[in-house]
Amino acid sequence: MNEHRPSVPSPDAPSALEGIQVLDLSRLLPGPFCSTILADHGASVTVIEAPWFRNGSVIAAIPMVQRNKRHIALDLKQDAGRRIFMKLAAKADVIIEAFRPGVVRGLGVDYEEVKSLNPRIIYCSLSGYGQYGPLAKKAVHDLNCMAFSGVLDLLRDAQDAPIEPGIPFAGLVGSLSATVGILIALQARHTTGSGQYIDVSMSDALISLLALPLANLYKAASNIDSTGNRERSRVRPFYRSYRTKDNRYLTVGALEKHLWEQLCHKLGCPSYAQRQHDEDAAEEIGQYLEHTFGRRSLDEWMATFNDADDCVAPVLSGSELLEESHVKAREMLYLSPDGAPQPGIALKLTSTPGRITTSEYKFGEHTGEILIELGYDERNIAELAACGTVWGPDL
Repeated sequence: MNEHRPSVPSPDAPSALEGIQVLDLSRLLPGPFCSTILADHGASVTVIEAPWFRNGSVIAAIPMVQRNKRHIALDLKQDAGRRIFMKLAAKADVIIEAFRPGVVRGLGVDYEEVKSLNPRIIYCSLSGYGQYGPLAKKAVHDLNCMAFSGVLDLLRDAQDAPIEPGIPFAGLVGSLSATVGILIALQARHTTGSGQYIDVSMSDALISLLALPLANLYKAASNIDSTGNRERSRVRPFYRSYRTKDNRYLTVGALEKHLWEQLCHKLGCPSYAQRQHDEDAAEEIGQYLEHTFGRRSLDEWMATFNDADDCVAPVLSGSELLEESHVKAREMLYLSPDGAPQPGIALKLTSTPGRITTSEYKFGEHTGEILIELGYDERNIAELAACGTVWGPDL
């Protein structure tokens, strides 16, 4: 069987995005997560932050979004800083920014300014509500986007209160949307020769995930199903989580008939096998499964559900994830030189696989190196550092 595993590239083998130059102006997770995906697949990413963030850089706390990149500390509020940025932008293929709408225009580094000297630029703005519309300039963070998009209404606890997820779904989904948009724009530029502007809204990105709830809304001619996980689980005992004897949880996802029949067979309740969608029996079946799963530990149940058609999975903790054999086989965890875990590369390209070549950068680590590449000499760099336009640990 051909498993289509990614090849192991030699150090000098080309990557999928080799030669693509990216400037990342963003600071919180969504933009840097996007540029990390591009960097993992060969793009040359330069992160730009203001010098005064060196003692409080937000992204410094997230090792994953610092790998495979260079960092320059540059003050875009100074004319000299803008000139340096424009020299970088003239050679760039992609710019990513995630300020509130209007900020980059105020700084003089917006799409129109860059486009005037580099018509091939692909300029991606990532924000909460997008660049236009009544809410465009309103303050917003991840939880607000989840609420506004209707997604939070679909995630509720046993008391029917909205659940605040442990990861920033809006930012990550928005980041993936930005990544897709940038790759589409690169392909379009290959055809047309011109770059373009990309407006990514995290709220839009979440709304795009509502295909199933909106379809149900249309069919029911009522509100989006907001009855909460508790109520939906009550009528779908074949698709929910259950508590085990050791107060752990496992999930059952037996949507298909044959998967449900297999589960009923293993749980000793064959009479329920033909009543999967019988709403009159749903509460009875759910109670039976609750009682049954509560009689054994999670490990005992997972040893039982070891066949290919057992659609059951444990709710793993982060520490358990680090030791999970499938996660290791997929190389989905990467350890930094200091031993800190971070996500591996999710996209498994067989001919041009992504790779991690450098770990976290230091704030301003590459400032001098980048300025020399732009033609500045040591005297120029010293003057810029003295004025606070640039900063680096060795300047």
